[in-house]
Amino acid sequence: LIRAGLTGGKGIPATVAAHPAAFLTLTAPSFGPVHARRERNGRVLRCRPRRAPRPCPHDTTLACGQQHGPDDSLLGEPICPGCYDYTGTVLFNACAPELWRRFTITLRRALARQAGLTAKTLAAQVRVSFAKVAEYQHRGVVHFHAIIRLDGPAGPVTEPPAWATFDLLAAAIAQAAHAVRVHIPAVSGLPARTLA
Repeated sequence: LIRAGLTGGKGIPATVAAHPAAFLTLTAPSFGPVHARRERNGRVLRCRPRRAPRPCPHDTTLACGQQHGPDDSLLGEPICPGCYDYTGTVLFNACAPELWRRFTITLRRALARQAGLTAKTLAAQVRVSFAKVAEYQHRGVVHFHAIIRLDGPAGPVTEPPAWATFDLLAAAIAQAAHAVRVHIPAVSGLPARTLA
């Protein structure tokens, strides 16, 4: 279905392949250093190498020189469990659907602003189509993979206007992703926080 939305098929015309589309990943902020598997040019790198590692307030060195395997049980585990923001992780996961909703609203507004249009005029000329998948990272935090496509007002069967380009879409995505913040009020005596 997703491929048909990019190249045509399953009732969607092949002309959709010419519509501006972008693939993006929206990831949570850091809640503390975790063990990770890193690769470059097919070579597995050390997890968190540090030349002169400093200990954290719990006297744990925030470094790891291991080259983790793909099934290593340490992947996603905090380097220092005492420093890791578990509450922030839980709150972010709980707010992830709201973050996505706000992102889609802000994206439409950013597109209108970039094109010099009102939101109403934009909606009459362009339809913003989304396909998204939510996935948990090793560290247990939700992130989104999404494809965003610009269509004409009747959807994939109509061409978007000439001003609706990939560059405009990419700029609006960057602006919306940067702008979206969810403010979480204090819960159970914990301080208020902003997650993005």
